[in-house]
Amino acid sequence: MNFNQLSWGALCFYYRSAGDNKYGRIMKDTSFLSRLRESPADISVAEFEEKVILGHVNIENYDLLIGHNLAGNVLAKIIELQPDISDLKDFSLMNCNLSDSEVVEKINRIYNALYSVRGLWLTGVSKISHLLNDRLLVLLNLDISNHFKLLEGNTNLIQWLKITQKNIQEVTEDFRKQGYSCSPEEFLSDKLGYTKYGYQKSLAKFIDEYFWLRFGDNLPVPPMWAPSHTIEED
Repeated sequence: MNFNQLSWGALCFYYRSAGDNKYGRIMKDTSFLSRLRESPADISVAEFEEKVILGHVNIENYDLLIGHNLAGNVLAKIIELQPDISDLKDFSLMNCNLSDSEVVEKINRIYNALYSVRGLWLTGVSKISHLLNDRLLVLLNLDISNHFKLLEGNTNLIQWLKITQKNIQEVTEDFRKQGYSCSPEEFLSDKLGYTKYGYQKSLAKFIDEYFWLRFGDNLPVPPMWAPSHTIEED
């Protein structure tokens, strides 16, 4: 993947998602994210349910939410996982060694623990994991997983991380060759208004957006046609 492809994906996804406001709402809540990553035991089940389960994952099944205490069970898992989350806090996919067995074990432990919670499926697990480290833990849905043939029994998460890492490295190298002084994620976040909104998207998120459009919506990225100039309104 090159930077032009990623940029088109980011631009098109911005409009597809109406500015991705739901994602931005939780990502700019830096106080909540810090507590979630560093001291999850300080978060109430009610706050976790409102911000993560309803606001981010968007699970509205009454039986799962209330009868099976979904929010409480997921939060309990995150509290158990806090040592692993803390150990991985400074890691990003750009330079993470995915051949390091200790790193891989910690990553797998996070995904597997969340996947063991009744009521959480692939997309929900990846959305919650992403909040724990948005630069390292990538999003995934069934369309993308099926395209890359990741689902064979259990999802091959490390293989998916390697695919995303390769694209991140390619985009960053292409961006660097074009002579920019900032990072690709900083550039795109600024141009699309996310920085002004109060947060910066990670490259892992921008890569997910490209794949969502390409293999979820089955749309060409870049588009087959784009206007060569804008038409000013009278």
